[in-house]
Amino acid sequence: MRLRWLATALAPALVATGALALARRPASATPGPSAAFIREQDIGFFERRVHEDPSGAIDLVRLGGLYLERFRSEGNDADLVAAETAARRSLANRAERNPGALQLLTAALLGQHRFVEAKANAERLLTLDPDDPVARASLGEVQLELGEYPAADSSFGRLTPQRYHLALAPRYARWLELRGHVGEARRLLEWARAETERHSPAAEQLAWFDLRLGELALRFGALGEARRRLDQGLARAPDQWRLLAARARLALATGDLGGAIALGDSSLTRHLDPATLALVGDAWRTRGDSAQAEQYYRALEAATQAPRGGFHRVWYLALLDHDRRIPDVLAAVRRDLETRRDVYGYDLVAWALFKSQRIPEARAAMRSALAWGTEDPLLHDHARAIEAAR
Repeated sequence: MRLRWLATALAPALVATGALALARRPASATPGPSAAFIREQDIGFFERRVHEDPSGAIDLVRLGGLYLERFRSEGNDADLVAAETAARRSLANRAERNPGALQLLTAALLGQHRFVEAKANAERLLTLDPDDPVARASLGEVQLELGEYPAADSSFGRLTPQRYHLALAPRYARWLELRGHVGEARRLLEWARAETERHSPAAEQLAWFDLRLGELALRFGALGEARRRLDQGLARAPDQWRLLAARARLALATGDLGGAIALGDSSLTRHLDPATLALVGDAWRTRGDSAQAEQYYRALEAATQAPRGGFHRVWYLALLDHDRRIPDVLAAVRRDLETRRDVYGYDLVAWALFKSQRIPEARAAMRSALAWGTEDPLLHDHARAIEAAR
């Protein structure tokens, strides 16, 4: 209901850029069924099997995995809840020797930002087989999200000899990125993408690697590389909302305001993302149309729907960057920091304190954000602004 209201509110802007027409075109002009169509057929098949035999365990895991896959593609939070439900039903049917259900449950809880619960499940999964590298990587992934960096270093350090494994490489690369080794992370992702293309050239998987590599290049100002990666991803998955949003960010960074608006609106017709709402508003504001910009900023304030674990941090950051609801955001990010003491949690607290003109406290929080050596230009931009404030 909320998405429908926001789409109605933004309809004049979307029509102006032609994004609604773009969103309504056929999903793919290439011959043969799309990956999304095949996935929907598979979901229907396993839903029927589960309905016919509700006491099984394996089919529920397969069904939940498909829900999780659809969430990653389309961003519908209901799929996360459906994946969690399928995992819990599978575990209820088979409590022992069911690692697939535990893996699925951990991933669904991670997606909902329920990190403490996800950690408990990841630890339970690892006790079933302490030598399972995927289980150890899953635990390390949760430890990173919680800011438990020494524990994450231990988990991923043990996986170093196995990092060139497709099931491990993306998680290991994320650890490298957060721990200040961005070059190594990029090289590992490039290897994983090449291996994926060689063994299983599925368009969605390759597009995901193009997105990760494109976003990494964009974050560090390698705009030509970012364009190449993101355009390559969009050629494979032209309706992927994350790729469209990232390409809109690149357009804004290069001064292509019309492209930023059209690409951002095209992404928003597929998924309501707060950062993209803010980006399109910024593009309109730079164009000199403050009325259009205000429509997007108001939609940003209204877009508060989130999984049960709490609001996404991109929503907090977008609100802070646009000086909106600062006291609410400060209170929320401080609550978040009680259980999730990671680099970006401290950065958000520091930025909210800075926006609240509480500079000494902002500097103290920023020191905690920088303490682990994470390479991210955004962190250092915030640190410079806070240090320069009086």
